[in-house]
This record gives sequence, structure tokens and C-alpha cells, in this order.
Amino acid sequence: MSLFVLLPAYNEQESIRPLFKKFQTLQQIFNIEIELILVDDGSSDKTAQTAIDESQSLGILLKLVQHPKNAGLGQAIKTGFTTFLEISKEGDFLAAMDCDNTQPPELLIKMYDTMIAGSYDIAIASRYRKGSKVIGLSKFRELMSYGASWLFRIAARVPGVKDYTCGYRLYNRTFLSKLDMYYGENLFTESGFACMIDLLLKAKALKPKIVEIPMVLRYDQKPSASKMKILKTITRTLKLLFKNLLSTEPTPNLGQTFKQQETLRIPLRMANRK
Repeated sequence: MSLFVLLPAYNEQESIRPLFKKFQTLQQIFNIEIELILVDDGSSDKTAQTAIDESQSLGILLKLVQHPKNAGLGQAIKTGFTTFLEISKEGDFLAAMDCDNTQPPELLIKMYDTMIAGSYDIAIASRYRKGSKVIGLSKFRELMSYGASWLFRIAARVPGVKDYTCGYRLYNRTFLSKLDMYYGENLFTESGFACMIDLLLKAKALKPKIVEIPMVLRYDQKPSASKMKILKTITRTLKLLFKNLLSTEPTPNLGQTFKQQETLRIPLRMANRK
């Protein structure tokens, strides 16, 4: 089996080399098969060419998908998920993470090991678990994320989740296939950063088993300014919350549909684990 990593990217030319170098180190230390799926979301810089050059130089497998124009994070995630389901096989895993070098790739090993040990469907790199730390993020952004976390924990709780907005997650392919079969084109309806919350709320219908792993977020390593439109993100987040509160539809019972399907737990090809 293989581990795929989805990197939605918009003008991330400066972040790619240090990030790809971390993936090279991860492969060498843990002898793990990694294939990067980089979705270039209409970048105006040399994001795509830099990714090609660095992957070839460092010996990293890369699947590059390009949007002709910027379509937003939601569409980039959708393209990445679709690509993963097309090129992967049963038993593979997909990690989704930012391409700005703020999230540690090495955390993937702990996320994967925890998922296998507990038969989880999703692992989330969380800022709200013991051992977590955020470095270099503005107090306003920290407060905004923390406020969203508490709002959704109270009003739209997803079991096992405290960090609803972090996009650094590891998914089992079987669970993603279920989501794709159930929602189809309606799985991604948010184009901006709120898409990560929306995805969790939709996943809730399938009753996933979710675990959170504490993360040290290094925003001080981000070489460029944030592309988040704060006011728009706050507005879309609140709309998602109210939509969830006003929804009167019962939670779909998919037990019969997937009753016979078991998630395959096939170890990653690793050697010399310490």
C-alpha cells in the first residue's frame, strides 16, 4: 500500500523546497512510500515548475494537477480527493495538509500508527490537545480558530473532534470512498477555508471513528502572507453553523449500504522503525 499526500497550493513557490526536503528526509528515515499530489490552484508564480524540479532533484514521486485559474481551497481539495481515488487502490491512505511549510510532515508517522492501532477512519493534527503548540500565529487568528472550535463543539459536535478548522488530516481510502459514494458532487460545496469544517460535518453522517494527534504549528516558518480572507471565512463558518442548527433532516443510516465493507488495515512499507 502507499501513502499519498495532498498539497493544495496557490503561489507557494518559496515553500516547496523546504517542505519537499522534509518529505525526502521522512522517506529516508522511515523507508516509507510517499506520493505527493500537488494541486496548483491557478498560481501566478512558479509553483508548478518548482514542484517538478524539486521532486525530480530529491527523488520524490509527484502527481501534479493544475487549475487554469484560482478556484479556492475547496475546489483544490476536491480535485485532490478525486485524483487520489482515481490513482490509488484499496488500503491506501491520503493525508491532506497545507503547502506553506507550517505543518510537520513527520507527524504523519504518529497519525498513521495511531489510526492503525485504533482502527480509526480519520486522524486530525490538532491544536487543542495536550502537547499542542502554535508558534508565530497572530493572537487574533488564534482567537478566531479557538472560538470556532468551541462553537462547533457546543452546537455541531462531531465525536472525537476539537479542531474543526485544521486541514492537516489523514484519511483511510475506504472511508473516503464511502463519502464519495454518498455525496457525489455535493461533497465539496464550500470554495474557501470553511470547506474543512463542512467536510467534517458531512462525514458525521457516516459515523466515522476520529482521533486527534497534538501538533506543533510553525507559522513562523511560513515564507509568505496568509491567503485567508478573514471576514469571508468568518461569515461562511457562521453560515455553516446556522445551517447545521436549522437542519431537520435525520442522520442517514448507511449501515445497510456498507454493512459488509471492512476497512483494510495494511501496514505501510516501512523498515528500520525505531
